[in-house]
Amino acid sequence: MPHALIGTYGSGVNGLVTSLTQFVSYVQLVEAGISSAAVFQLYAPLAQGDAEGASRVVSAARVFYYKSGAAFTALMLALACLYPVFVQVEGVSTPGVFVLVLALGATGFLDFFTLAKYRVLLTATQRNWVIQLASIAYKALYVAVVLVGTFTGVSVVALFVIAVLPIIVRTAILIVYAKRNYPEIDFNTDAKGLKLDQRWDAFFLQVLGAVQSGAPTIIATFVLGDLSLVSVFSVYMLVANGLQNAVNSLSQGTQASFGDVIARGESETLKRSFREFQALTYGVTGVACGVGIALIVPFVRLYTADIADVDYAYPLVGILCMANVLLYHLKTPQGLLVIAAGKYRDTRLQTSLQTVILLVGSIVLGAAFGMPGILSGMIFSNLYRDIDLMFYVPREVTKTEPMETLKFMLLAVAVCALVSVPYLAAQPLCTGWAAWALSTFVLALWGCLLTLALYRAFAREQLAGLLFRAKRLVGAR
Repeated sequence: MPHALIGTYGSGVNGLVTSLTQFVSYVQLVEAGISSAAVFQLYAPLAQGDAEGASRVVSAARVFYYKSGAAFTALMLALACLYPVFVQVEGVSTPGVFVLVLALGATGFLDFFTLAKYRVLLTATQRNWVIQLASIAYKALYVAVVLVGTFTGVSVVALFVIAVLPIIVRTAILIVYAKRNYPEIDFNTDAKGLKLDQRWDAFFLQVLGAVQSGAPTIIATFVLGDLSLVSVFSVYMLVANGLQNAVNSLSQGTQASFGDVIARGESETLKRSFREFQALTYGVTGVACGVGIALIVPFVRLYTADIADVDYAYPLVGILCMANVLLYHLKTPQGLLVIAAGKYRDTRLQTSLQTVILLVGSIVLGAAFGMPGILSGMIFSNLYRDIDLMFYVPREVTKTEPMETLKFMLLAVAVCALVSVPYLAAQPLCTGWAAWALSTFVLALWGCLLTLALYRAFAREQLAGLLFRAKRLVGAR
């Protein structure tokens, strides 16, 4: 989709859409903490079969979402008025930018007032697959609408106004599924007097998390001073975020599973399951990031081969993007347990320090070195958090040894290096998509074999546990 936008409207317009999308995601933070607090508070009544208690929690979440939706609407109007004053882009008028902001924010508006309360229930009951299928249907229709509109030459403003329509499909799927499968849950029951415990602690951490994920694009908008360079940065971040989300898919649904185990006090089950989850996450991370470091620049070269308004080939930026994804996922298992155990308040200081490192590092280094500097600030931020959580989670949640986590971290880094470094040293020609796809397959296969060999030598118990789970899953199907 970005390729189509760049080819039709230019890198400047793509940079504008990327920047606006990030600002809209910040405005959506008015709901921060509601979902996490509600999901955590639902674990106990769901485990006890208390439909009335679960209904009160979901209904309380609905009230919070409606209030947050009103605040979101007001802030979107303010953003639509103020953004054109500070950022100008050739080819889009001030009224056009105003409408574009509202169109990009329409999805968030519908989330607040129609969808969010159902998503909370489905997450807590480990039905994330329904949310994912609904999201896939929405994304497929959204991309189709944008591509058709782009190729037919409609204006960029009209394009994103029309692209609001597919969100209705996702909303309908989740509403119908929730009402049919949970008839005992009353979404409109009286929840007066019920508070969402830890809502503001979760809010605080979610805001900081959003700052960490979105700040680089915002910083690039002002530090780089050129929306074409923001477009370049956004393409590399697109690939990095895509790989990051692909690895994140491993943890979809597991937060509720771990939350249920913690709520029941099953410490041995928690230890065993977490060790295996760590092994799986770090194994996939090492392979994926190794392939990413090797092939991100060839991918971007092929992806932007027919775009002439700006050069998109920045090898150092590509390597740093993938290195940041690796460091991000070295903390994913521990971060998931922090949420599952409801340790929001206990980790506020550490998350705040991580955010400060990112903001100060990205701004200072970005002003000095451009895109590589912004990415370096992100890397330092994640490195700090990796070290912090490596000690915090074993001490406060799992009661395991930090060195177990360090072992898997080192194995992931080793696999990543053994996959990427030989390819970068040889620099084979990658002149087309077929050659790129073949390189991806060969490197991924090599990475999987390396991971199995290293796990057989250093993590035999966890490897056996994962293989047993895989066999049981295949047998069940």
